[in-house]
Amino acid sequence: MRYAFFDSHAIGYAAQDGMKLTVNDREVQAIFGSIKSVRRYVNELKARPIMLWDGKAKWRYELFADYKSKRGKEPDPRVQHMRACFRDQREDIKRGLGLLGVPSLLAEDFEADDLAGHLVKTYTAQGKHVFMITGDHDWKQLISDKATWVNHKDGRMVHAVTFAENTGYLTPTAFVQGKALFGDNSDEIPGVGRIGEKSAPEILAQYGDVKTFIQRIRDDVAAGRKVPKAYRDFAMGEKSPKEPAMTRIQVFKRNVKLMNLLSGPKPTGVQVLYRDAMDLDGFRDFCREFAFNSILNDFDAFVEPFIDHCVTTNTKRETA
Repeated sequence: MRYAFFDSHAIGYAAQDGMKLTVNDREVQAIFGSIKSVRRYVNELKARPIMLWDGKAKWRYELFADYKSKRGKEPDPRVQHMRACFRDQREDIKRGLGLLGVPSLLAEDFEADDLAGHLVKTYTAQGKHVFMITGDHDWKQLISDKATWVNHKDGRMVHAVTFAENTGYLTPTAFVQGKALFGDNSDEIPGVGRIGEKSAPEILAQYGDVKTFIQRIRDDVAAGRKVPKAYRDFAMGEKSPKEPAMTRIQVFKRNVKLMNLLSGPKPTGVQVLYRDAMDLDGFRDFCREFAFNSILNDFDAFVEPFIDHCVTTNTKRETA
């Protein structure tokens, strides 16, 4: 059995940003686009789909209070409108996919990233192959011989054998350490200072890991050899320029904890919605409710991949 873990928010936002669809003056393109996208990858990958939804990662805010502090506060009215419309459609996305036999997983105090980290680790340890359908590059750290990253917009894949070519890092561990050095602007996580996206992979390529990097630079300093000031300031434990209460090494270690999806806390309170809930009669009514006529016009062909790859209890399949 192959599994496909979908980053539901990434899929939904991309769909919301597509061609506008309305029913009774309500935008519904996130619903339509999400279902179509999941159907595409279920059909292409021949894998059982599972939707992963974001909660609020309480543990990350406890570790770093400014984590994603600007998220949801964008002044652009178009972005605000898109977010509001997507929020309005989320439950219907879950409901529609549930009628096709696709479960949704949510843990209130954890993100989809955390669910992905735990599930990929668990499933691959059992010998199962998984696909991660997302636009979130952080999920690339989960790539292995049995875990493939798939760009949700265009289907491009990153496998274990193409990991270094795609990311610039030899291993997933180096990938996480590199990001921890230069930070993540999208999540408002500052880097250690003066080590950026270009120099971080060069450091990891040369030294292998940050522990070795620190020791080698300290040895060079002790021996009086010339080293770049940014490297010296980091390795010798100088204060962070953006967080003066912490050394640069402390910032790095904090960032690794925030970013490493394989070593974070195990998600608790996981809700599994619509498990074993396939109901094709119900999905047909759902499509009528939202006037998804392109699906209704070729209904049997549209639902076929879900019948093949999802749990099929209560499948009251009609003939057109």
